[in-house]
Amino acid sequence: MVSDLLLESATLMLIGMVSVFTFLLLLVLLMTIMSRVLRRYSPVKVAEKSSKTDTVSNGLSPAVVAAISAAVHQYRQQHK
Repeated sequence: MVSDLLLESATLMLIGMVSVFTFLLLLVLLMTIMSRVLRRYSPVKVAEKSSKTDTVSNGLSPAVVAAISAAVHQYRQQHK
């Protein structure tokens, strides 16, 4: 009786592990195929490099940026 239950539980465990392994293998294969297809058919867009003046000119004043930089520097010096 106990051996039958153990055999049935081992069979069920093996079926579950094989099904999960198969699902994960298919998932990896499909993601790899999709990645290759997308790389082949979609162009790569190169982002333009923005200068530091663009970052400052988007609404933050240079004084605010300087104050934040000083605060971060002071914090890093105190918490080494």
